[in-house]
Amino acid sequence: MTDSLARRLTCIDCGAAHPLAYLLQCERCHGLLELTYDLDRLRRDGPAIFTGTGLWRYAPVLPIADPAHRVTLGEGGTPLLDCPRLARDLGVRRVLVKFDGSNPTGTVKDRSSATAVGAALQFGYRATSVVSSGNAGSSIAAYAARAGLRSLIFAYERASAPKLLHMAATTADLIIYKGVYDDLITLWDRLVEEKLFFDCGASRNAYKQEGKKTLAYEIAEQTAWVPPDVIVAPVAVGETFIAMLRGFREMREAGWIPRVPRMVAAQATRANAIARAFREGTAITPLKIGYTVAEGLAAGNPGKKGDWVLRLLREEKGLAGDAEDEEILDAQRRLARTEGVWAGPTGVATLAVLIRLLARRQLEPAQTICVIISETGLKTEAEVPSRVGAAFDYDSLRRLVTERLPAK
Repeated sequence: MTDSLARRLTCIDCGAAHPLAYLLQCERCHGLLELTYDLDRLRRDGPAIFTGTGLWRYAPVLPIADPAHRVTLGEGGTPLLDCPRLARDLGVRRVLVKFDGSNPTGTVKDRSSATAVGAALQFGYRATSVVSSGNAGSSIAAYAARAGLRSLIFAYERASAPKLLHMAATTADLIIYKGVYDDLITLWDRLVEEKLFFDCGASRNAYKQEGKKTLAYEIAEQTAWVPPDVIVAPVAVGETFIAMLRGFREMREAGWIPRVPRMVAAQATRANAIARAFREGTAITPLKIGYTVAEGLAAGNPGKKGDWVLRLLREEKGLAGDAEDEEILDAQRRLARTEGVWAGPTGVATLAVLIRLLARRQLEPAQTICVIISETGLKTEAEVPSRVGAAFDYDSLRRLVTERLPAK
C-alpha cells in the first residue's frame, strides 16, 4: 500500500504552510487548515496508485501515514445506484444515488470517523470526543472502540432511539445534552483547546474531515473518471460538501477527470443558514433553530466551516437549496417506493432539495445528477404501521390478492 502523499497543512485564508502536526487553526491568522498533497505524484502515477478495497484503498490521498493507524470496520466502497424510475418520476435524464447508508454504522460519518480515530492514534491520544445529534456519536463511538480508545460522546436529547442504543452499546461515556448542537459546541470547543481529548468534531479538524473526500474518489472511479454533471451533498456544518469538492479539485488538477461537477449544498429549511446567505448574497447569519426531522443537519451556526462552504459555492458557481420537513419525509417515501432505498430523513434531504430546485427550474434536467444519501432508514425512529392482524381462509385471502393485483 502506498504511503500517504500528504505534505503539509495550508491555511485557507492566508495561505501559510504548516507541518503535518495536530493543528486546528492557522498559527498566523487563525484561519481553517486544509491538507495539501503531492499532486505531481498523483499526476505521474495515475489511478493505479490505489490498491485494495474500501476507504483505505485511497490511503495515498488520506493523511494517516502508518498503516497500523488505519482503523477500519469495512467502510467505503458504497454503491452508486443508477435510478431510472426515480429519474423518470423527476423528469431528469439520469439520476444516480450514492448510498452511504450501507457503511458499517449506517452513515457517511464512518468515512470521517476512520480518519479521525486514525489521527487520534497517529498523534498519541487515548481518548476521543464529539458533540453529536446522533450519527457522528454512534460512528465515533464504534471506531474508537475498534481502535481501543475511550470515547466521550455528547448526544442530542432528541436523537433517535436506534442511534442512542448504538452509542450506549459502544461507549461507557454517553452524555445526553439538553438543547441543540449549537448550545453545547462552543463550550466543548474550549475543552478541545485544553487537549483533554482528540477533537472528532466537524468544526475544525482537517484530519477528521478528510475521510469524506473518498466519496469524490469513489464516484469518479464508479463513473469511469467522467463524474456526474451535478452532485447534491448534505450540509450542516459543511464537512461532506467541502471534502468532496476538494477531492474533485485534486483529481482535476492531477488530470484524472475533465471537470469538477457542479456542487449543490442541501439543507433543511429549519437550519438553512448557508442556503439563505447564498440566496440573498450576504454573509451567514447564525439561526436559533428548533427541531428538524433531518437531525444530522440541525446546525444553526456553521461557524468558519459554513463561511468556507459559502466561499466555495461562489467560487465554483455552485447552488444551495433547502427543504421543509414535510418535503423531506415525502422524498423519503418516494425513494423507498421507486428504487427500494430506505434512507433516514437526514440522508434523504438531498433528494428533497433536488426536487424543489427542479420544480423551480434552477437545475437543468437534461443532466446526470448524483444525490448523496448519507444514512440508512434503519436508524430512523418513526411511527410503525398498524400491527393489527387479519385472519384468513382461502376465499378471503384470494379475494384480497385479486383486489390488490392488477388483472393480467
